[in-house]
Amino acid sequence: MSTHAMNETDGEAQEHATMPKGSGWRGVLVSIIPLGLLAGIVVITLLVTALVRQLVAGSGFFVQQQSALVVLIVGLVLAIVVFALASWRVLRHVKIWQRDGTTTQANAALWALTATTLIIVLPVLLALILPQHPAP
Repeated sequence: MSTHAMNETDGEAQEHATMPKGSGWRGVLVSIIPLGLLAGIVVITLLVTALVRQLVAGSGFFVQQQSALVVLIVGLVLAIVVFALASWRVLRHVKIWQRDGTTTQANAALWALTATTLIIVLPVLLALILPQHPAP
């Protein structure tokens, strides 16, 4: 066995030692992608809404209101579609990881995806549960 072949083997062993097969961190990182995409779309939608309001500022309040509403509705629909597609892709990865036997990675991805869903649903639940106009 040559020294070149031994160096390649040592390099592969070191690579596997730093990131073991079935690492939970990779599952977590993959499963927070939908949350990152959603946050990016929200920021872009808010920026575009502010830009559109400035562009139609001289047209009057009702035009400004309608244009902002259209931009926000388009942003909401886009956010729902992108989040659903990204979540579907994460679930496909989880299915593949479970089939390959990397259950640690799959379980970490599922827990992180659950946390992402709770982060998104919690403000909606709080808005529904807490009264908007408390009684005097």
